[in-house]
Amino acid sequence: MAKKKFHEEEIRRGIEQLSQSALKLDDVSPALVPRLEEQLGKGRETDLAIVFSLGKIADSAAAETLLRIEKGAEDKDLKKEIRRSLFKLSQRGLTIHEDKRVEEKSPTPLLSRSPEIEAYMSPVDGAGGRLVWIVKPQAGHGLQTIQAMTNDREGLQRIGGTQIRRKELRNMAQEIKKQHGITMVSVPWEYADMMLYDGFEKAKSTGRSGLENFHQLRSIVNTAKPKAQDHPVYQRLNSAEVREGAWRELSRRLLDEPEFRLWILDADWVEPFLGQLEEAQTSRLVLNPMQKEERIAGIVRDAVKTLCTGETGKILQRRMEDMAFYFVEAGRADIAKLALAVAQQIKEGDPGPLDISFLTGLVQKSFAVYLSQQKSKAEEEPSFIVRP
Repeated sequence: MAKKKFHEEEIRRGIEQLSQSALKLDDVSPALVPRLEEQLGKGRETDLAIVFSLGKIADSAAAETLLRIEKGAEDKDLKKEIRRSLFKLSQRGLTIHEDKRVEEKSPTPLLSRSPEIEAYMSPVDGAGGRLVWIVKPQAGHGLQTIQAMTNDREGLQRIGGTQIRRKELRNMAQEIKKQHGITMVSVPWEYADMMLYDGFEKAKSTGRSGLENFHQLRSIVNTAKPKAQDHPVYQRLNSAEVREGAWRELSRRLLDEPEFRLWILDADWVEPFLGQLEEAQTSRLVLNPMQKEERIAGIVRDAVKTLCTGETGKILQRRMEDMAFYFVEAGRADIAKLALAVAQQIKEGDPGPLDISFLTGLVQKSFAVYLSQQKSKAEEEPSFIVRP
């Protein structure tokens, strides 16, 4: 029921956007068909609204337009809406020519054949790294690919390009999943391009070498500076709904997901709190267990608050938005919503008065790892104290 409501809300928003384009959607004459078709490809919500509106125009032109859209459609929800509209038209007496229909298929597999530019992204690793592929089909020459690793703090780390066959690229994706448990998911190529461009600019500002061929490689898809754009996850999830219900408590489930199990906060984010934590644990003051626990909990709260502010907050927000997009593309919508809810709260610059269990758990986990590393290092250091 919630999914249906969300789908209907997407169509409603799409209709509002179309209305702003001076389209009179209450006019269901055939004259509206070409004007609707002109608006295709501008966004998921408007595409859904276009298909929905075509289902109200009892004319063969509307049916033929729906069939053309269906042939190139990859989004499952858009395909379903097309089938609904075609059914509505058939109920109104129109004949739908079955030879023009697209046969029912399973969801489009990763790296399936497409005439358009494609892009793929890995989940964010514990250090803020993402593997990014941009793929452009070349007639008679297979695929021209850009393969890069970018980090949200260090920028573009490496980039390469080559021409390969689609089967080879698909095998690469399967091998990465087999060896590292990493799945590459489809992402709008414009967003992938922006990630690489921003990463290059950041790496260049630090003086990193080895990226001299960046502009030459990128020229296969774009030569201009990327336009400012919202994160694509906001086209897939309703940000106003994700923070409804007990999301703060439920967000701890994220830590159980394979993609988050290796997440540890960056050392410089944690370091300012480690000294306070050690002091609380080894204080000579006589503290009962409850007092000590409350002091440690206060340090954790301070660390969580710091994660939501300044540049750290911006970086962590983008990591969580990328993960939300990854999960929704991987078909794990409930997990995606929790990740986006955390990102949205971080965006506000403050965790709020209540606990965000994911951030609290991540801080506690990071504290434990870094304290353990310090202890191991101390034990490995030789002692030069001569005991009698």
